Amino acid sequence: MAGKVHILGAGLSGMVAAITLARKGHEVLVIEGEKRLGGMHHDMPSVHTTPIDPAWMSEQVGIDVRSAFHPIESFVTVVGNRMYELNPGPMHAVERGARKSGIDKLLYDEACEAGVQFEFGTFLKDLREIPPGSIIATGLDPSMYDYLGIPFEITRGFAGTQKTDRAPWAAGLMAPYTKDYFYANCANNLMYGLFFSRGYVKAKTLEACIRDVKEKFDLELHNWEYFTGRVPTGSAKNPRLFQDGYVLAGTLSGAMDPGALFGIHGAILSGRLAAMAVDDPDRALEEFKEMNKCYRISYYLRRFFSHIPGRLAVMDFNIRHPLFSYPMAAITSGAVPGYRKGIWGYEIMKNARRVS
Repeated sequence: MAGKVHILGAGLSGMVAAITLARKGHEVLVIEGEKRLGGMHHDMPSVHTTPIDPAWMSEQVGIDVRSAFHPIESFVTVVGNRMYELNPGPMHAVERGARKSGIDKLLYDEACEAGVQFEFGTFLKDLREIPPGSIIATGLDPSMYDYLGIPFEITRGFAGTQKTDRAPWAAGLMAPYTKDYFYANCANNLMYGLFFSRGYVKAKTLEACIRDVKEKFDLELHNWEYFTGRVPTGSAKNPRLFQDGYVLAGTLSGAMDPGALFGIHGAILSGRLAAMAVDDPDRALEEFKEMNKCYRISYYLRRFFSHIPGRLAVMDFNIRHPLFSYPMAAITSGAVPGYRKGIWGYEIMKNARRVS
């Protein structure tokens, strides 16, 4: 049998890496700081929308994840005071967390079947407790950013949930009071809303968002919880597969779109590459660089637009004139790590319809 591999973090990338290595004959131990499957308590269960081709992704990682992704049937967005109905295109909703309908549970069951061992409730602050070459996949948690010296930005915001019988649906809201956005989506009878910003988010700002969401979408979410986390968008050079003798995976590795912060696509693919890096580091690094080749230009594009006063006007113009903004859409589409199935940023905007 091949050697034992330690993986820190039982999120998407950590479990994909674990499954891949176990199937290759490695003994795998996944160490998770939370006491249960599903990660950070404020964020689970939750629903997120991402551009993805589930069949293609399943083929890439050798794990059938198709049942976890649900095509979005309706996609609306508000920019300032204008609402548009967009083309859902390749957008899919996916549930995170330990429920049977969540992708985390799907991967956990696959991992157990492959012989992966799990140790929950063990929070490591010092990587000397595990061997060099271990895989670190700790997501948004601050500790490893500090330990490994990875440049980051702090995200702050509020998340809310409620039960729903609505079909897979997504809505977005961009407003002057956030540098990022609000989004809501649903799948598996669960609706989840997230209002966040890479900057300060005050309670009164949440109140403004709640009023807008009620007015624009006739939507009231409950059980709002404050959260904070770190994202790997603190430097144009951030994506890295190796750091201080360890293998990185998922959000911590920088496998995340630095603009809109789409992270699910990159998390799944980077898990496969982290597993590859255990036995073939050169090939894994080459593929990792290819996967993140649009990161830097997207990083600078986002920095530019975050500082111009007419940010919302530019976004509105892009929706109304998608052909004119095609080059920008190509950049943002390529910035989702590993996404190579067309220009999804253009697909969702073409034929957009203004909603009165």
